[in-house]
Amino acid sequence: MAETLEHRDKVQRSLEDIHRSLVAVSMKLAQLQLDDEIDPELGNALEEQMTALAPVTDRLESLESEFQMETNRLTNEGELQG
Repeated sequence: MAETLEHRDKVQRSLEDIHRSLVAVSMKLAQLQLDDEIDPELGNALEEQMTALAPVTDRLESLESEFQMETNRLTNEGELQG
């Protein structure tokens, strides 16, 4: 069964949704960390989570781009079904 453009578009949208969600989580963590009333220990824990999340977010963004380029290539070569 050949892969379809519709399926690849669905996967692309899912990747974009996940990436947006991770960016939103990172932003919320950063906002919490900036709160002056937050416990310093919690602030450190939030920093650790942001540090751990950054490479995942970056890799997902890279995967999105790679997937889109591959979709474009397959479309240009006529390998995807409409």
